[in-house]
Amino acid sequence: MSLRSNVARSAESSLIQVIPTGKTLGAEVCNVDLGSFDDWAFASFMRALLKHQVLLVRGQRLGERDIAAFSRRFGHADLFYTSPGGLLGDRLSFCSLYAAYDALSPALRSRVAHLKVRHLATDTADDGRRTVIAGPVHPLVGNHIDTGRSMLALGQRRHSYVVGLEQDESDALLDDLWQLAERPEFSWTHTCRPGDLVVWDTRCTIHRHESPDMPRLLHSPPLWNTMPSA
Repeated sequence: MSLRSNVARSAESSLIQVIPTGKTLGAEVCNVDLGSFDDWAFASFMRALLKHQVLLVRGQRLGERDIAAFSRRFGHADLFYTSPGGLLGDRLSFCSLYAAYDALSPALRSRVAHLKVRHLATDTADDGRRTVIAGPVHPLVGNHIDTGRSMLALGQRRHSYVVGLEQDESDALLDDLWQLAERPEFSWTHTCRPGDLVVWDTRCTIHRHESPDMPRLLHSPPLWNTMPSA
């Protein structure tokens, strides 16, 4: 490794302190003020996000403009923020799609290697009638564009099916894959407290948000969900 690379790594490590959760995914970034991040600090933060998939930052005081600015910079990441005046109780759970793929048996990995998934959506008209809309088709196994790691690209379980399979066979396969992805050893759950900001890479995680009925600045869907890969 060159001297320049060593200097860059030393600078990166001094910018933020990252403490892994000890789980398959997740880490806490300590003693930082995201509102004062320059480009170097933000780049270091994003490298940590790519490595750990989910990052927790405590003690933040951010307004709606700060949240909007961060959302634009994060790209394929999503975030949840509990304002300092907020209440306790929101639980965010995450599962690693890297770990789910790595846990596939050789036979199942071979079976899903070239399969594709289509997602359907419903559209409600003014008269209340619902129509089903065919969504995008994408490979069931994807490669993360930034890390190069293989992962299950599950999308959303509801209204999804594997192209080319009978409905029963498709449902059985997707149910098995989702059950694998949701295993506790591939998961991490965080109960938010005021000032917590949680950021996750939507391409390689699935998430679930459980919340009591309380006001919040931003929130995520209450079901397991992941962004489909293109």
